[in-house]
Amino acid sequence: MKTVKLLLILLAIASTTLYGCMRCNNNVIFTSKFVESFLASYDFTMTDSLGNKVAEGQFRPKIFEDPDITGFTKVFNVYNDRYKTILGAGGNFFGTLDEKNKKGFVNLNPKIADNNIFLRFSVTDNELNGTWEYSTMRGIVEKGVFKAVKQQ
Repeated sequence: MKTVKLLLILLAIASTTLYGCMRCNNNVIFTSKFVESFLASYDFTMTDSLGNKVAEGQFRPKIFEDPDITGFTKVFNVYNDRYKTILGAGGNFFGTLDEKNKKGFVNLNPKIADNNIFLRFSVTDNELNGTWEYSTMRGIVEKGVFKAVKQQ
């Protein structure tokens, strides 16, 4: 009788542990060193096609669910009044990250269909370098350079 009770207790412990591990496995997200390095805070600058500053702020990717990335931006300075209403103080963004090619694409205004700033960039150890495009119902109406440096 003692052996049967011991076996039932061991069975209960084993099944609880197995069930718990199976549930944990669904919540654990394994990322590469590249992704872990990418998920950081960056100071960004946007310049227009003539090299004039358009905006400066912080770019912060937070969540990676292959290939999707989400995060937020904070805009500290907008140098061109045309972009004050588009960029505002910042907000949440949505995009994709291509680990193999170390490239990213981000929509800074994902809830708006006809007034967007798109970022296309390459990822290096400490920087994001690429372009930005201002897109409306008419298509791309302005573009420039996007550069972000990882905060130390």
